[in-house]
Amino acid sequence: MTKISSSTKFNEVAAELATLNGVHKISDIVNLILQISNFKSETLKGIPTSEQYGAYSPDRFEKIDNLFVDMTYQRKVRLRKLINKLLNAGEFNKEAAGHLDVAMRGDRAFVWDGLRRAIMAAITGINYIPVSKLVHAPKASEIDMQEKEAKMFKMRNADNETMKPEEIFKSKVVYRDPEALKLLNVLKNAKLDVEGLNPSGRALGGFKLLETTLNRKIQEEYVITSSEILQKIYPNESVMSGYLLCGLSKFLEINDEFDNAKSDEQILNDLKDFVNSKPRKKQTDFTSARLNSKPLESIAYFIVKNAVKLNGNTNKFVSLLNLDNDEIDTIEDLA
Repeated sequence: MTKISSSTKFNEVAAELATLNGVHKISDIVNLILQISNFKSETLKGIPTSEQYGAYSPDRFEKIDNLFVDMTYQRKVRLRKLINKLLNAGEFNKEAAGHLDVAMRGDRAFVWDGLRRAIMAAITGINYIPVSKLVHAPKASEIDMQEKEAKMFKMRNADNETMKPEEIFKSKVVYRDPEALKLLNVLKNAKLDVEGLNPSGRALGGFKLLETTLNRKIQEEYVITSSEILQKIYPNESVMSGYLLCGLSKFLEINDEFDNAKSDEQILNDLKDFVNSKPRKKQTDFTSARLNSKPLESIAYFIVKNAVKLNGNTNKFVSLLNLDNDEIDTIEDLA
């Protein structure tokens, strides 16, 4: 396997770890961390070593150097968080850490749960660690094995409050959950990216809102059009607001109900004029005046009242949002 990176800078190594994908040896990940300038001479001084923890017996446990990880379904490795855990006394303990869960792909052992514990153990100088092994079926393909591990990973970690919705979604995609694959197809059609699943797309912030409202409050066709419009209005933004994406989708859907509905081109031009007026409007200018209970309706209301003038349909549009007077007053106060 090729070396992950030759960088010795903390931020560059952290960025590499946060974007890892595919199969890697855990020892290569550890070596990448250890090659950071001054890490061994300074940072490592504050981290308890294996002598302080007590080393594992090599004849009963798996050698960390022999372990692999498939980052296709794993969570991002956040280096600073990992180092902070090691620096805080008591955050890593070999007894409390327990065993790793590994799956045997032929003669290669893949850690499907416990990657961070393996990295932390190796950093402290521990070479062997206890494992619980699952042996894949002899005739299972690489994809079959990957899907099974991803499903186990999701089942083990989905209830963990530190696991983000995007990370759960990523693991669902790998084990080919039908609903997750449908949502991934929407993201690809909308040229959006979540967790590196569509690298050529614009990164989507606020993924959870889209996941919970798609096909319930907004439809795929409007999400795609909304994304196209916003990427033209904000061509240099690296992240698209999920709230603005969904709020504009709701606006487009209601606009379509009118016989004299504004065209997508007209809406694009109106939004461009509004955004480029002084002072230039940010994505947050559309989304800050929203009700937590009705975020889509709030943003659609802001758009129709401030950015896009409909062809005599504004009052009817507002009525279709099902906002009561108190809710409208609150949105107006927040704007």
